[in-house]
Parts: sequence; C-alpha cells; structure tokens
Amino acid sequence: MDDHAYFRAIEEHFIQLRGAPLLLSPTDFQVAKRWWRDEVPLDVVTAALDEVFARRAERGSEKPIQSLRYCASAVEGAWKQASQAQQTARRQETEPIEIDSRLEGLAAAIPEDLPGAGGLRARVSQLDGSAEEVEAALALLDASMVIAAEGSLSVTARSALDARLEANLRALAERMPRAEVDAARRRLFEQALRRELGLPVLSLFAEG
Repeated sequence: MDDHAYFRAIEEHFIQLRGAPLLLSPTDFQVAKRWWRDEVPLDVVTAALDEVFARRAERGSEKPIQSLRYCASAVEGAWKQASQAQQTARRQETEPIEIDSRLEGLAAAIPEDLPGAGGLRARVSQLDGSAEEVEAALALLDASMVIAAEGSLSVTARSALDARLEANLRALAERMPRAEVDAARRRLFEQALRRELGLPVLSLFAEG
C-alpha cells in the first residue's frame, strides 16, 4: 500500500464511523502522515478508531468527533502496545521467558470472587511445558474464565452491560456494514466484561 492509498483508507474508515461526510483537514493529514512515517499498520489504525468511537458511544456523547487528531493518542497508544508485543515476541526467540513466575503473576491476577477462582488459579500455576504449549493451554483457560465470568453476572449487571453494548453497536451500525458490527459484538462484549470484573488476559505475553 502506498501513502495515498493508506491516507484514503483511513479517511474512508473515519467518515464511515462518523456517519457523515467530513474530509480530513490538512492538519489531520499531517497526523496520518506521521503514522505512515512511523509504519503504523492500517489495521492498528482502524481498530483504534473503532475503539474510540465505541467508547464515546458508551459514554452517551452525541457530539460528533470532528477531527482525526482526536483519535491520535488512541492510535499511537495501540501501536505502542502492538510494537511492545512484537518486541517481546522477538525477545522470546533468544531469551527464554520465566514461565513459572509469569504464571504465578497471572494466577494472582484472577479475581478472588470469580466463581471457581481457586481451581482456575491452581490450573494456571501448575501449567508446564514449552512457552508455545503453555500459551495454548492459557488460551483455553482464558476462554473458560470469560465464560465463568459471564455466567456469574447478576441479571441486573448483565442487563446493564448488554444495554451499554447495544448502545455502542447501534452507533456502529449506523456507520459500518452489518457483518462488521456482528463480528465486533463478541469482542466488544468481552472487553467490557474484562473491564467490569477486572479480568486479566491469560497470556504469557499480555501486558502487566
């Protein structure tokens, strides 16, 4: 992708999310140019823009975002996290990860009031094998944790979470194809659930 196609793709996605025509200003193009120069992948930019608009809808703000600059910190923060993850992965090729201590930290981060927390903590702490084997096992345990957390929600808490999610999705549905909204539904729900209950991401390479 050349720089023109990169800028055009960002502009089209921003307009789609905003739900109204608004060409990027010269200042906004400078922001996008900085991302191009810093080699921020287009998928990182669009995912961060999605998150900014979803968070804004969750807060109930009706004032439209007028400038790409508003999203700059979110995009650059997402790229920083992605870059750090890539650097971590590269380090693992030459520096063995301290799996046992990492697993202990992940186990301790599981909320005590989560149903089955004790057993889940034990299973995480007792994992053994190569980093690849442990990471695969953690992915399964993470999915189980999310399911348990979802099942632990009270009717009131679930209704409130669903209401916020649907508000976000209605806002996105006005700006994005239905298929993309449906694809985002579970991802946004899990993000909201993790924030609500303080759930960690069970991965050797998750941040902090």
